[in-house]
Amino acid sequence: MPVLHMSRGMERWLWIALALMLALGGGFIGRIRATVPAAESVEAAVEEDAIAAFRTEREQLRAMQKAQLNDLIHDSGTEAEIAAMAQRQLLDLCGREEHEVTLEGLLALRGFENPVVTVQADSVNVLLKAQLVTQQECSVILDLVCRETGVQSGNVKIIPIN
Repeated sequence: MPVLHMSRGMERWLWIALALMLALGGGFIGRIRATVPAAESVEAAVEEDAIAAFRTEREQLRAMQKAQLNDLIHDSGTEAEIAAMAQRQLLDLCGREEHEVTLEGLLALRGFENPVVTVQADSVNVLLKAQLVTQQECSVILDLVCRETGVQSGNVKIIPIN
């Protein structure tokens, strides 16, 4: 098997690129587990737990991403270009997080119970606790999301969860 030789600078670039890909490239995949409830009250508790678990996992993932980016930014061995890229990624991450919190608050004020919003660079997912979302509600949600994020309406998914 041939051995690949690379300079120390090239090796550092490779590790930095790998760290950025791991921190930012995968998006968020939630692992929500629910069981078959025995009664309506248990069902509501499971739904709340699933939403809480989703939020907790999202917060933990974001904290990990921020820590990795801050490590890159503040490491004296990081090249200026990589540090600048990490700063941009961190600002983008904080901006998306701010949009999520703002939209979740606005939707809750509009009467939607415990909404969850995930914002990516070019798409937004809105999860609402509802059996059905009316066309009028969708219109209001799309207007809020598009104004807040600048994402086009075709890239917004409104997903009722029950």
